[in-house]
Amino acid sequence: MESILLALLGAALVGTGGLSAYLYKSLSDEKVKREKEINALKNIPEERQLELVGTKAKEILLSAERKALEIQAEMDKKSQTAREEIANLERRLITREEAVDKRTTLLEEREDKLEAKYQSLEQAKKDVQKIRTELATKLESIAQLTKDEAKDMLIKQVSEELKDDLARKIRQSEQELQSKSDELAKEILVQAMERSAVDYVAESTVTTFSIPNEDVKGRIIGKEGRNIRTFEKLTGVDVIIDESPETITLSCFDPVRRHVASLALEKLIQDGRIHPGKIEEVVQKTKEQIAKEIKKNGEKLAFDAGFPNLDPGLIKLLGRFKYRTSYGQGLDKHTMEVVNICGQIAGEIGANVQLAKKCALFHDVGKIMTHEQEGGHPEIGVQIAEKFHLEEEVKNAMLAHHHLADPICIESALVYIGDAISGARPGARFNNLEDYVKRIRALEDTAREYEGVKEVYAIHAGREVRVIVVPKVIDDNKITLLAHDIAKKIETTQTYAGTVKVTVIRETRGEGMAK
Repeated sequence: MESILLALLGAALVGTGGLSAYLYKSLSDEKVKREKEINALKNIPEERQLELVGTKAKEILLSAERKALEIQAEMDKKSQTAREEIANLERRLITREEAVDKRTTLLEEREDKLEAKYQSLEQAKKDVQKIRTELATKLESIAQLTKDEAKDMLIKQVSEELKDDLARKIRQSEQELQSKSDELAKEILVQAMERSAVDYVAESTVTTFSIPNEDVKGRIIGKEGRNIRTFEKLTGVDVIIDESPETITLSCFDPVRRHVASLALEKLIQDGRIHPGKIEEVVQKTKEQIAKEIKKNGEKLAFDAGFPNLDPGLIKLLGRFKYRTSYGQGLDKHTMEVVNICGQIAGEIGANVQLAKKCALFHDVGKIMTHEQEGGHPEIGVQIAEKFHLEEEVKNAMLAHHHLADPICIESALVYIGDAISGARPGARFNNLEDYVKRIRALEDTAREYEGVKEVYAIHAGREVRVIVVPKVIDDNKITLLAHDIAKKIETTQTYAGTVKVTVIRETRGEGMAK
């Protein structure tokens, strides 16, 4: 506060100095004016000069007195104003100091109260902890369980409840997925229709087709067999309808014809109208569709292999690879696998990568014609290569990969290596009967490990596992969870091709006897 007062006094002194300067300037101006008047009096007689000087002196004294009074009054006014401002400032400062002191006092009181509350809370925490410890000891004594034992029991109980909730959630998710999976269901249906075959002929000449019900068989046969005769004539495929429930077998050595017949029959069953005219229309449209697919498949296979500008005739032959299998391995995928293997090896050893890939691309081209021409597929492949003027190295690779000729170049030998690697890869081709039986038994044994399982059957060549449970041990909510657990364990512990469906069956029977 003293610094503020000093500042105000300094300001007042500065104002006074300004006033003094103003007064000094006024007196200076008056002095100059008087000197001019004195000079003017020199030309006047002396007596007159004295008279005028006396008169003027009186006037000057009176004027100076008035100005002195005015200046004094003004100075008094400014001093009074400065004193009032200083007094106001002092009052405000005093008021602020009082407010600050009051607030400081309040804060100190609040701090004291908070400290007291904190001490009280700390003591309360200690008291609560002591009470909890005493209660826990009493509870353990009453329940005859330790804290860890009670915790384990609670966790087990919650786990059981969560299992039920999880089972319901899984069931809901499966229902939602089922409602949105029409397209996926079709793919799974086609996969489920495939049957494992022991011999090569059955696998390459027969397709098993599922139908919705037995009434469809009569509609497919038609009146006096007209529908089935028309279908067989137009497709070139034998339709075998026997006592097998909800199953029709299509038999033909040409895989493309079998595929056309299978798609056409599926369309006819979906449409519901099965008569000679409709059969002819559907078969013709299906043939056109398959022809486009063959061209598209051939172009894709050639492009993926790195030869997009092949002869259209070769493109058509490559497109038929998709419909040909060898020991259960798709010919198109097998070919691309050999192409990639040969290309990688050729690049590593410095051989001609493009030539190695071309030899690999056409090494099994004769397989798609084995049902139409005499001889093995290497010889038929050579005939096709001569027709389309392929390189000698390509012809040699067709023969050499089955030891029918000695390799004439390193690229031809690479085809033999790539073909052997692809065919021997685990899961690429069907295993023998002993391996098949072991795989089926392993699937059943995996499901039997769970509590409550009564019987287990692996059906559909190991593509489905049916588990029959004890109703008193497994309730409706737990069957979904059990199916999920078994499927996950099969997924992580077993080796299989495709997919394995796990179906858990819970059946309750009531029996009575009349005597």
